[in-house]
Amino acid sequence: MMESESIMNENLSTIMRTRLFILLLAVSNMAIFGQQYSPKPVTVGEDTFLPYIKGKVINRIPENDLIPQKIFAILRPLPSVNTPQGYEVEAYSDGTSHILELHFMPYLLEEGETVRKPGSNINFYFNDIASIFRQPLQSGIGEIYTLPAKTGDFMGFPIYEHEGRETTAIYKGNEPLFLPVSQEEYLNALIKYEEQKNKENGSPISMDDNLKEIEKAYQELLKTDKAAAEEFRKDMESFRKDLVQNNTTDDLTSSYKKELAHLSPAERKKQAYYAIHSMEKKGNFSGLVSDNETEKAQPLVKPNDKAISKNTNDKIRLIVVTWKPGYALTDDKMHEIFQNQTIWKRIMQEVE
Repeated sequence: MMESESIMNENLSTIMRTRLFILLLAVSNMAIFGQQYSPKPVTVGEDTFLPYIKGKVINRIPENDLIPQKIFAILRPLPSVNTPQGYEVEAYSDGTSHILELHFMPYLLEEGETVRKPGSNINFYFNDIASIFRQPLQSGIGEIYTLPAKTGDFMGFPIYEHEGRETTAIYKGNEPLFLPVSQEEYLNALIKYEEQKNKENGSPISMDDNLKEIEKAYQELLKTDKAAAEEFRKDMESFRKDLVQNNTTDDLTSSYKKELAHLSPAERKKQAYYAIHSMEKKGNFSGLVSDNETEKAQPLVKPNDKAISKNTNDKIRLIVVTWKPGYALTDDKMHEIFQNQTIWKRIMQEVE
C-alpha cells in the first residue's frame, strides 16, 4: 500500500511539474504575443525599423497565371510567407506564366510615417533558359553568351554563376540547356548587326569608334583585374600606334569579314572562345582566340530551344531560381525558405 501511494505521489508530482511547465510556457507566450504586434521602433544605424507591427500578404498574381499561382500556393503556408511580422510579402507575376517574384519588404519609420522598403526577394523563372544568363555577350547579336560557370549544387541541381549573378536551374530533361556557338555563327552575327547598324546610321564605324570600344573594354577589365588591365593598357597603346602608322580605315564589318575569310572550313565549325585581351594582341575586334589560347578564354554558348518544348502550356520543364538579399530581417526569413527542403522537394516535383 505504501509503495502504491509512493508511486501515486511521484506521478502527481510529475503531473504538477508538467502543468507548471505548461503554465510558464503559456505565460511566456502571452508575454511574447502581447508585444508581437506593436509600433515599437528599433534603430539600426541610420534606419529605424518597425519589427513588431503586423505585416500583410499581397497577391498580385493574375488568377489565370496558373504556374506562378501553383508555386506560390506551395510557399504560402510557410510562416515567413503567411504571417509576416515587421515586413510585407508581395507575390507578383506578369501574366505570362514565365515568372514569379516574391518580395519581402521591411517596414521602416521615416519622418513619422510607416513606409515599406525594397528588401529581400526570390524570383522563379519558368521554362526560360535565357534567365540563367545575366546578359548577352553584346547587344544586337542575339542570344550569344559566355558559358555560365557551375559553382555548386542545390539538392542535386546545378548552381550557376554568370557575370556576377547566381542562379539555380531545376531541370530534369536529357537535352543540354546550352549549345556551343561556332566561330562562323558568332562572326556572322557580328557582321549582320554591324551591317544593320550601318544601314540605319548611314555610315560605317570609324577607327575612333573602334578605339572607344577598346577603351570601354579596358575600363571593364579595370574593375575586376587591375594587373591585367595595366598590361591591356600597354598593349592598347601599342595597338593604337600601329593603327595610326598603318592608316587603318577598316570599319568593323570589314574587320569581321576578314576574320571569317581567314578561317578554314574546319575552324569555322569550332566552338567560339572569347577573350577581351584578344582585341589588342591579335587586332581582331571580335575577341576570338586561337586554339592554343582557349584556356584563358570563355566558350560561347546559346540556349538550346529543344530542351524546352514550345507546347509546354501549363507544364513546367525548367525553373530558374535567383535570390537577392536586402535587410537582415527579411534576409533571415528568406534563409528559412532556402533551408526548408520539404518545400523545395514539392517545388521540384512540379518540374517534369
